[in-house]
This record gives sequence, C-alpha cells and structure tokens, in this order.
Amino acid sequence: MLEVSNLKVCYGQSEVIHGLDFVVPKNETLAIMGRNGMGKTTLFKSLIGVLPSADGRILIDGIDVSKKESFQRVENGIAYVPQGRMIFPSLTVQENIETGMEVSKLKKIPDDIYALFPVLADMRKRKGGNLSGGQQQQLAIARALVTNPKVLLLDEPTEGIQPSIIKDIANVLNEIKKLRDITIIVSEQVLSFTMAIADRIIVIDKGSFIHEDLREDVDTDKIKAYLSV
Repeated sequence: MLEVSNLKVCYGQSEVIHGLDFVVPKNETLAIMGRNGMGKTTLFKSLIGVLPSADGRILIDGIDVSKKESFQRVENGIAYVPQGRMIFPSLTVQENIETGMEVSKLKKIPDDIYALFPVLADMRKRKGGNLSGGQQQQLAIARALVTNPKVLLLDEPTEGIQPSIIKDIANVLNEIKKLRDITIIVSEQVLSFTMAIADRIIVIDKGSFIHEDLREDVDTDKIKAYLSV
C-alpha cells in the first residue's frame, strides 16, 4: 500500500533522512520508534509532502506521489495527523471533521466516525479549542478518516495525553483496522502503546533505520535501550 525507496530529505545542505527503504502492506500497522530529533517527524512530513524530498520514490497503492503537492497526496489516499494535532480551535467538533470531507466529497459525517469516537458525538457542537488533549487527538484522527485514506500517518499520537486516553486511542486504532482496509503508520516513543497496536516496529536513529522486528519477536528491553541512549 505504501512503498518508499531511497528516500532522502535535506535541511539546507544537511541530509537528515538517509536513503530509507520500506514497504507497508495493506492492513498493517507499522510503528516507527525513536528518540526526539531522530527523524520521525521529518520522515512523516516528507511522506505527506510538507517537506520536499531530495531523492527517492513514494508510491501509494502503486501510484508515484513523489512529485505531487500535499493536497494531491491526500487525494491519492494518504492522511496525516500531525504532532500537536493542529485542529481548528474556533470551529466546532462537527465543523473540524467536515474540513476533512472536501477530499472525499462526503455530504455528511459517516455514522461509523461517531461510533468510533462517541465522545465526539456528545461534543459535536463544542469548539475544538475547548476539548482536552486526548479529545483533540481523537478529533484529529476522525478528521483524517473522513478523507477515506488508504494510508494513515500518526505523528506522536500519545504526546501529552493521559494514560487512560492512550488506551482508548490504541483500541480505536485497532478497531479502525478491523473496519477498514487501511495501512496505519505511527511514530511513537511509548513502547506500551506501540505493543498494543503495531504489527511491526522499526527503530530510527539519526535519519537511518537501525532495527526492525515483528511485534511477536520484539525484545522490549532492546527497544527501550534504543529509546533511552
């Protein structure tokens, strides 16, 4: 569903993502783990087209989007929930979700969105800025889902969220994967969350992949060591 080959990203003269290659099949959840500043957000921004790549190819369901603008990549099936969530604080919950419907041409918010996020159904008339961090995260995911993505990118979804809500978000992501043929890619530092959702884990360090495991093969102590060096 997503195929990335020899992806390189630069800030000025400095290469910060070094020729990454990876393939994520349909219906897999991949977690990319690493400490702050190791390249997770830069990688995600380059996949969605916010940052230009210096080299490499990005294919979504066989279509090369490497040279496409961000909105064209969304039209081709990639959705991005950025770090910090970036919801519109002055719009209501319902209006925030509706901003994602431009792409999918939906006329109304699908019932399954509110079924996945009952708290949003209860708060649909409330301003986005008045929600808690965890509720805003759920809103950002709901807004991404109404674009009907094939690939969903989530950048640090647990950041600043209390543990009980982290569990809720893990449950929702697992439910989304059951309900839809969707590929989910998460950048994350919280190992317990990753182990609850991911089929496969890749560790990134200074812009290169240094370790990869299927969830059932993960040595959690080894991953913790990578995250704490």
